[in-house]
Amino acid sequence: MRALLVPSGSIDLSPVEFLLRQLGMTPTRAGDDEAAITAFHLSPYPLVLVGMDDEGERVVLVRALRASPSGTRATLLLVARPEQMERMGPVLESGADDFLLLPLDETAATLRLRLAERRSTRRPETPPANLTLDGLGTILLRESPVPTCITTREGDAFVEVNDACTRLIGYSREELLWRTPVELNLWESPVEPDRLAALFRQHGVLRGVESRVRTKGGELRHVLMFAGLAEFAGMPHIVTMFADLTERKQLQDRLLLADRMASVGTLAAGVAHEINNPLAYVMANLGYAHEELVRQLERWPKEPADGLPPSGPLKSVCLALGEALHGADRVQTIVGDLKTFSRETQESVRPVDVRKVLDSTINLASGEIRHRARLVKEYGEDVSLVRGNDSRLGQVFLNLLVNAAQAIPSDGDAEHHEIRVTTRRAGPGQVAVEVSDTGMGIAPELLGRIFDPFFTTKPPGVGTGLGLSICHNLVTAMGGELHVQSDLGRGSTFQVLLPSATTAEEPPAPEPQPTLVTEGPRGRVLVIDDEPMLCSALERILRPHHDVVLTTLAAEALPQLEAGAHFDLILCDLMMPRMSGMDFHAALQRLRPDLIGRIIFLTGGAFTPQAKTFLERVPNRRVEKPFNARALLAVTREVLAARG
Repeated sequence: MRALLVPSGSIDLSPVEFLLRQLGMTPTRAGDDEAAITAFHLSPYPLVLVGMDDEGERVVLVRALRASPSGTRATLLLVARPEQMERMGPVLESGADDFLLLPLDETAATLRLRLAERRSTRRPETPPANLTLDGLGTILLRESPVPTCITTREGDAFVEVNDACTRLIGYSREELLWRTPVELNLWESPVEPDRLAALFRQHGVLRGVESRVRTKGGELRHVLMFAGLAEFAGMPHIVTMFADLTERKQLQDRLLLADRMASVGTLAAGVAHEINNPLAYVMANLGYAHEELVRQLERWPKEPADGLPPSGPLKSVCLALGEALHGADRVQTIVGDLKTFSRETQESVRPVDVRKVLDSTINLASGEIRHRARLVKEYGEDVSLVRGNDSRLGQVFLNLLVNAAQAIPSDGDAEHHEIRVTTRRAGPGQVAVEVSDTGMGIAPELLGRIFDPFFTTKPPGVGTGLGLSICHNLVTAMGGELHVQSDLGRGSTFQVLLPSATTAEEPPAPEPQPTLVTEGPRGRVLVIDDEPMLCSALERILRPHHDVVLTTLAAEALPQLEAGAHFDLILCDLMMPRMSGMDFHAALQRLRPDLIGRIIFLTGGAFTPQAKTFLERVPNRRVEKPFNARALLAVTREVLAARG
């Protein structure tokens, strides 16, 4: 299929062009709007992709394309960035069919382009403004798959309808003939007949006008209307052709929701990073205060001494600090779980412990499960690591757990319902993860469609019908399989089969544990972090063991280092304004390459592709925020000891 690309100053259509070629389509670029309109007039394209501009002024272009002789048959897609979504409404109303968001989600973009291709092949031609219907024309009208009706010019009464039209609005031919749309309450709004009549008088035709009609059963259907004058039974009548847009509108709404859901991952990454900074110095200060108080209490005399208060109140304070540390640890776990589900979909496949991913997922889904059912975990002891991606598997397991919870009545007795999570070996080279529930189950006739995009058994507003389809695609992309078994009224079991990361004869190697060094050399340490309170917390931890220099700006440290300032160790935050840890590393590589190996990066999560690639490339040690004092000191001692 041929596609016309109309660029704008703010949108790069290269990724779209590349995807079109991958799908076997033939893209052509227009130099500007005027060239696009001329090219479309001379050789109509079934698919047009229009780049949004920063002002959102694409209404004129879209209307001009739609007004072309073959403009009603083309499918028009907008290409925009997420921040331009608020300005797309008028452009969609003026005739654009759908949109793609940059950066492209290849799965969603491919689905939209395939829908556009199908839509273009099914769209009817605009009827001429004046045509004569003879006997043959009447026969063709009745047999046409396009919903079509003929009404009187004066009173709008139906004088002929075809079967497709009766199927669209739910009335029989006999119920429609010689009655008007107003009598049947077909229009959603009582002023709609006047609006359509005014447009018809102004233009002499209706060419791709959107409206909503009410069926006999009360359902509202979105339609695209084409109308013109024709001679019928020797008198001028109005012939109207309807294109049913209801499915397209539903898809558009669901895909818009899917795009918003996809942005939650990026939002979660940003939130996790922002929480990590204050949480890091909260935990560091709590840990410092707790350990100092414990150390003082160990020296406290067993018997009361003159001038010293009793140790009882201090023990209570120590206990309170310990409880606060425990609460901070729980917050750290939640933040870590958020980071698991916010990573890029392009992450590589690697050995993954599904039990750890399941535990993180269960923590996030616990609020949905707690009031509906008991959760039972059955983790097989002999389950090996699997080949997969922890963030994508987390997305799959979270969807399955939430679906299991929503299959159980929310007002039921949680003690009488169960959600069971099982891991086991499924055969040579395979691991099975199963999520079972005692919910309502799935009807046998629906099981074959359960993984179809936009198919859902949930009520409106609860499900999009995308979750299981996405899960199926993610599992398949990792070389696995997703199956379902269900008994209507008794529950369902979803099984994820994943390839083992190791063979049965080759057990997975244990994860390396950091060596805790109790004693080590004292060194001169430079701390660079844009959070002043975190700098203060780091100083309290490091000062008893090292000589510490603090700065909140990486750029301020470079002149000292270039002048030959000596530091045995540099603790540097990865994500900072003005000069990031990555920029500092690059500058130091030029100025003092002898110090590169002495950098330890402090990171609250590499949530940008650039940061992730950087950390994969450099061998430097890193400490994840939030951290405790012992872990930080252990890493600093290891690096100092390794350098002799």
